[in-house]
Amino acid sequence: MLKPHVHFEPLLRRAMAYYQSSSDEEAVRADFIYQVMGRGTQMLAKLEPGDKVDFLGSLGNSYDLEAASGREALLVAGGVGSAALFMLALELLNKGIETKLFIGGASRGDLCGLDDFATILPHHNVFAATVDGSFGEHGFVTAPLESHLKSLAGKPSIIYACGPDPMLHRVSQIADDYAVPAQLSLESPMACGFGICVGCAVAVKDDCPEGFVYKKVCTDGPVFWSRDLHW
Repeated sequence: MLKPHVHFEPLLRRAMAYYQSSSDEEAVRADFIYQVMGRGTQMLAKLEPGDKVDFLGSLGNSYDLEAASGREALLVAGGVGSAALFMLALELLNKGIETKLFIGGASRGDLCGLDDFATILPHHNVFAATVDGSFGEHGFVTAPLESHLKSLAGKPSIIYACGPDPMLHRVSQIADDYAVPAQLSLESPMACGFGICVGCAVAVKDDCPEGFVYKKVCTDGPVFWSRDLHW
């Protein structure tokens, strides 16, 4: 979670996923991808080299790499959701797991990180879709995902996804239709990051009379199995 260090307003940090990170004897570097939406991200976008930020992290859980053993990994990214998937792709490839990327956005400029993914994945393992048809398939990224699952004819696979809620909801439906396990990294505004404010609560299936309970994205997530979410 980030905000400019020198400003009291906005009070709250903005929740973000690590895109890339590295370290040496002198420093640790962390890269983030974000979309300028309001005051907080506008102020972050104006920062220059040497400026300080107020940083809180790392928070919550992460994708289950072991669950990909013996399966083909299908990464589904929507917009800035690709930030949560790049280092995952590197780890999967290091483990020798076949990995494919399905990346979507409103237009070509919204396919965040596509050029970086292209340096680690062969061209035939990258599937792009844009709503305006400016790059890749015309439409939503869930369409090429479903087409690929149809072509697998039951070959073991697993989905890892991050993006806006409507995309994740559709990914969850597709995963259920094709009996494919899926882990979703949820995008949610967060106030505290410690699970105290309950501002990032999400409904999760439960055996209680209501059929669901609330869990917190910042501490119980942000990654949840799609089968556990109560949409």
